[in-house]
Amino acid sequence: MNTEKRLPYFYRMASTFGLIMGLATSAVHFIFYLLEGKINSSFAIMALTLIIVIVVIVKGTMNYRNVLGGYISYWHAFGYGIAIFLFAGIVGAVYSYVFNNFDPEYVYRQLELSRQQLLNAGLTDVATNKLISDIKEGLDYQMQHPFQSALSATFWNTFLGALFCFISSAFLKKNKPEIINES
Repeated sequence: MNTEKRLPYFYRMASTFGLIMGLATSAVHFIFYLLEGKINSSFAIMALTLIIVIVVIVKGTMNYRNVLGGYISYWHAFGYGIAIFLFAGIVGAVYSYVFNNFDPEYVYRQLELSRQQLLNAGLTDVATNKLISDIKEGLDYQMQHPFQSALSATFWNTFLGALFCFISSAFLKKNKPEIINES
C-alpha cells in the first residue's frame, strides 16, 4: 500500500488507539483516586498503566499491520507507536487539567504521603523537606500555567513512548519476504 493510501489509516487508527490508551490510563488513575486511602495505589497504578500501554501498543500496531497487508517495517511501527503515545498524551493532559480543577489539593495530599514514605525509607528530615519543597514549587508553577504544563506533559508522554516503541517495534515489525527471481 503506497503512502497516500495508508496515511488516512495511520492517523485514524493512531488517534483511536491513543484515545483508548489515554482514557484507560486516566480511568485507572480516577478509580484509584476514588479508592484513596483504602489501598496503597502507587505500585498498582504503575502496573496497570504498563499493562494498558503494552496491550494498546501491541493490539494497535498489529491491527495497523494487518491493514497494511500483514507487513510493517521497524521504523513505520516505531512512528505509529509514537503517534499513539502523542494522542494518548493529549488525552492525558486534558484529563489532568480537568482533574486538577476538580480536586486541586489531591497532588499535595499525595506529596504529604510521599514525605512519610521518604522518612520511613531513611531519608533525613532536611533532605525530605528540601525535596518536598522543590516538588511543591514545581506543582505550584504547573497549577498557575496549565497550558504549558499540558504541552510539557504531552511532550514527555511522547518522549517516553518513543523509548518504549524502540523496543516494541522490534517485536512487532514484519517485513515482506524478498522474492528471489531464479530465471
